[in-house]
Amino acid sequence: MDEEYIIAIVIIVSYLSVRIAYWWGKRWKTKATHAYMIIGQRGASIEECEWGYRNALLAGEQKAMMFYACAAMRKFMDEQPLTPNAFENGLGETIPFVFYDYYLPMRIRNFGTEDQRDLSWLVNEFKEGKRDASEYYLTAIAKLGLSGNLTILFMPCSNERNYYLRFCSLAKQLGRYRELTPEMYSMTYIAHRKSKHKSMDRSKISVTSNIVVDANVVGKRNCVLIDDVCTTGDSIRTHIAELQAYGVRVVGVVCLGRTARIPNRDKIMEQAKKDSNQKFET
Repeated sequence: MDEEYIIAIVIIVSYLSVRIAYWWGKRWKTKATHAYMIIGQRGASIEECEWGYRNALLAGEQKAMMFYACAAMRKFMDEQPLTPNAFENGLGETIPFVFYDYYLPMRIRNFGTEDQRDLSWLVNEFKEGKRDASEYYLTAIAKLGLSGNLTILFMPCSNERNYYLRFCSLAKQLGRYRELTPEMYSMTYIAHRKSKHKSMDRSKISVTSNIVVDANVVGKRNCVLIDDVCTTGDSIRTHIAELQAYGVRVVGVVCLGRTARIPNRDKIMEQAKKDSNQKFET
């Protein structure tokens, strides 16, 4: 057989082998990516969800990026759920702040884990007065680590109707506990303002107070302030200062949710690679 003919056959066979190997590798990589996504979606714990989405992302599935960011939210946020986080109260002091879980706005809600989505929908139902969420608040209050009888105060809303709709049932449930004293009548509404949670741009809503502090809470010293969601914390700090002017001392803050902040793509990829390397090393 001619030598050039043999060389040509070897080249062709080698090329076909490479192409076949590439095709099979790509095919199995795609299958693995899909398997990782399913694990992320069906994980029995947030750790399993995070593992699945991370591996799908590192395998090249860009759709997994936001899912991974939500599942790994604890690694991107300074504040942690059901932990007494340090909260600057605007008066030069730090007080404990506890929230139940991260709150996902509607634009990213479908990327969250099942627990995150459930909590986020709970927040919406709580705002509308459909659920009192008392079991969540009780768990969070216990995590503050405060002792003695606590006076429970509630954040002002856009108007009096929304305030009672949102907090009345919760106050009744919390009042069943001897160590908790809810004060629903801690303020008098003197004006209406636009609702922040229904606005597309919260920064355009006036923060001018629409209430006056009621006399029956003046001088209270062991108070916990309750809100539904903390985003920047500015509204909470403003009300703490307003209460302080009447001798009311807020010693802790509790919310159902802390609004999640999604990092940029570079930080997400950096964290995914870091986690992957740590797992490999162990």
